Amino acid sequence: MEKIFSSSDFDFFTPCLSELELPLAGEIACGFPSPADDFLQESLDVNKLLVKHPDATFYAVARGTSLAPLVQPGSIMVIDRSLEWSSDLLACCFIDGEFTAKWIEKSGDKIRLIPLNPDFPTLEYSPEEAEIYIWGIVTSIINNNVRLSRLQ
Repeated sequence: MEKIFSSSDFDFFTPCLSELELPLAGEIACGFPSPADDFLQESLDVNKLLVKHPDATFYAVARGTSLAPLVQPGSIMVIDRSLEWSSDLLACCFIDGEFTAKWIEKSGDKIRLIPLNPDFPTLEYSPEEAEIYIWGIVTSIINNNVRLSRLQ
């Protein structure tokens, strides 16, 4: 990945697209157990899975905790700039010269930026108060090196 920009909340990278096909182990039950596949038959390319529009896709490494526990510092967000935004999507927003990622909600002429972490306030803006630009839509989140424990 090549770093193209840094802000106080994110480092932005262009995706380095390569063909890496990994074995697909089949389906894993998250409800009741099911019989395992006898052998691996398929493979998948992670880039093809995560990147639908290569020319409009960027990666951003999160630094803050307003979207915790879903997004942690160091999480990689895949951002697609070609997608239209609408309410209740996780978006990368550019507000008065700063980037942030929040769920967006439009109500009348107000835009609300909603965190997941209850320790952070919901931000509400009108066009007169701030210049808000929805830079892209977060399509995937990669939580690398996260201890996945139910007892954290």
